[in-house]
Amino acid sequence: MKLDPTVMRTMNRQDFRVLSAVESGMKNHSLVPIALVNSIANLRHGGTNKIISSLLRDKLLSHDQSCGYDGYRVTNSGYDILALHNLKSRGIIAGIGDKIGTGKESDVYLAITPRNTQIVLKFHRLGRTSFRDVKKKRDYFMVNSLSKNKKQGTQYRTLPNSWLFLSRTSAIKEYAFMKALYDVDYPTPKPVAQNRHIVAMGLVRGVPLYQLISSRVSAAQAQSVFEQSAVLAGRLAQHGLVHCDLNEFNLMVDLSG
Repeated sequence: MKLDPTVMRTMNRQDFRVLSAVESGMKNHSLVPIALVNSIANLRHGGTNKIISSLLRDKLLSHDQSCGYDGYRVTNSGYDILALHNLKSRGIIAGIGDKIGTGKESDVYLAITPRNTQIVLKFHRLGRTSFRDVKKKRDYFMVNSLSKNKKQGTQYRTLPNSWLFLSRTSAIKEYAFMKALYDVDYPTPKPVAQNRHIVAMGLVRGVPLYQLISSRVSAAQAQSVFEQSAVLAGRLAQHGLVHCDLNEFNLMVDLSG
């Protein structure tokens, strides 16, 4: 999925207001009708239709008539822009740089802060590849998928367009766990901020373990990496936590000393 933040240069407050209005409408509609967009955006001098046309042109919205009316939804690119705009408005980032990592359910980019410090932005992308069956593996999918069950007396809210909202939930949970662990001195990146499906964190020195060339790693270094990983897993277990994906792709290693 290609990220193109340059579109933000030509967007004004009304553009973001209409884009946010469609996002708000998506909480209860698979496709948001224009009347609802108008109502939520509440532009003083109108012009919603013209703005929607420009957002469609930039592929930040998509248009669909399959529901029997003109409906709109925020695209993945539109969701990216909304989250980046929020982080920029809060003074978290001043610019975004190169992509430095791609996973099955995330993209990772470098960013720069207003103080000219490099940080990392992780974009959660649930449902992109083999994780399309994420609803079978992630407990928080149930927040979006379960419906009313009168016999058991429980009711659940069903959210349409769940991949965007699930990515947001995933980011919220990661940020919360990262902050909790960082606050008690676990070796995690420094949590900086979170908005929608993006987690901003500090840039850590090192490389993923899987990128190390074994011939360039001494026996003592390999032993140290193993022992530190075992100690980390043990510390988590003492707090009743199990890292279900503690492997060479999720461990950062710095052999520079």
